[in-house]
Amino acid sequence: MASKKQFVFNVGMNWASMAVSMVVPFFLAPFVIRSLGTTAYGIWILATSTVSYLSILDLGLRSAIIRFVSKAVAQEKPEDARNAIAAALWVRILISTGVAILSVILAATFPHMFKIPPDLQRAAQITVLMCALGVAFSLVSGVFGAVLAATHRFDILSSISATQTLARAGGVVLILSTGHGLISLAYWEVTVGLLGGLATFAMAWKTFPLCRIGIRRPEMPVLKRMWSYSLTTFIFIIAVQIVTNTDNLVVGALIGVKLVAFYAIGGSLMDYSWRVVSAVSTTFTPMASNLEAKGKTAELQSFLLRGTQATLGLAMPISVALALRGKTFIGLWMGPQYSEIAGTVLQILMISQFFGVANGTAGSIMMAIEKHKPVAKFAVIEAAFNLCLSLVMAKTVGLYGVAWGTSIAMASVHLYFWPRYVRKVLGVPIRTYVWDGWLKITACSLPYAALLAITDRYWHAGNLISFFAQVIAVLPVFVICVAIVFRTEARALFSKWQASRLVQA
Repeated sequence: MASKKQFVFNVGMNWASMAVSMVVPFFLAPFVIRSLGTTAYGIWILATSTVSYLSILDLGLRSAIIRFVSKAVAQEKPEDARNAIAAALWVRILISTGVAILSVILAATFPHMFKIPPDLQRAAQITVLMCALGVAFSLVSGVFGAVLAATHRFDILSSISATQTLARAGGVVLILSTGHGLISLAYWEVTVGLLGGLATFAMAWKTFPLCRIGIRRPEMPVLKRMWSYSLTTFIFIIAVQIVTNTDNLVVGALIGVKLVAFYAIGGSLMDYSWRVVSAVSTTFTPMASNLEAKGKTAELQSFLLRGTQATLGLAMPISVALALRGKTFIGLWMGPQYSEIAGTVLQILMISQFFGVANGTAGSIMMAIEKHKPVAKFAVIEAAFNLCLSLVMAKTVGLYGVAWGTSIAMASVHLYFWPRYVRKVLGVPIRTYVWDGWLKITACSLPYAALLAITDRYWHAGNLISFFAQVIAVLPVFVICVAIVFRTEARALFSKWQASRLVQA
């Protein structure tokens, strides 16, 4: 199992990568929309959202690799790790071949799925084709990315991800500033993905010799064991894809391509806030798998509560600021024409974001200890409920109805399922999970929220610099509230740190 120092280093590297992946697109997005235009940008969002469904053909193998490799390392069974990697690679190569064929079919039918203007249909087809081929490459290289995650080499993964983000942004600026459009962007996207995949492959071979295996048909018992785990994950991934990517498609199909850009702006800000949390939560799965493999149930229970508090503690300042001041922010960021519509979409979606973060740690733990079958079942229920609500409300309420469908479905399912399932599997009482995990840290944000609302009303920001300055000026209120509410936990953590320093001395 990774040491505490390694864990902190991994989180730090993930945050650094996350910062790059947030800051660069943040400044790049207005330039891209202005260069492409609202319609072409909407096509780009629809193309990437559609192609993202091909990633479900991962079949849950990434999670399976992380689970079996991390468990094999913890139990010192190198042959099990080697067999798992070989089986996943063989299956992924077959799937990638199928994706390459599907990409041609998808590109041919794409203009008929949405109302694409005739002059942009060819560009839309090439964009879909290139993005789909990029998914095919990533499925193969993803095997080695999962190996790096299983062996706690998030520093390498983060470095590659940050480099890709910077390279992608540099190419986008050059392409659009020289008058090129969607087609050139698509070619650059697949190029960056391919180079990143090759780098991932090379680093995994260098740092984890057990992945230096040939391409061979795996033994059936190995495939059955991995498929038993990954099938459930596969179902879960399908449900997540429906929840996260269907909204843009519903808007494009039922409301209009131009409005996809407005919806995507609000959704992208919610995604940015989620990335802050995922920089921590992505490190939870291999750690929880190691705890479970060693039978440390009490530590796993504590890990759940502390992880939930930590992720919500990171998310709440951002979520509250976006919910209360999102319209102001979008007006300063993208332009006043986007602030009202995209800002309202953002406010509605922040409800779903809260529940996703609140149960994110529990989800990572259940995946790690192979207790994720009920999770997949309820994820399917949520996805079906979400899709039905979004379709109905898109026709009756319009653009905002799509967002309400997502938030209502997620809040309903998460409130019903997760507290009960945590009690059943980990033995954590519902009251403890909801109060200690969710509500205490949420209550700390109330004074901060009140001050943000007052600031937005009486001290209106004229630019992004003053906006961020206002939010940062109010942020210490949240930190002080957290320090007061969690003073017992803070003292215990400080005592452990002092004890560790004495041992080292």
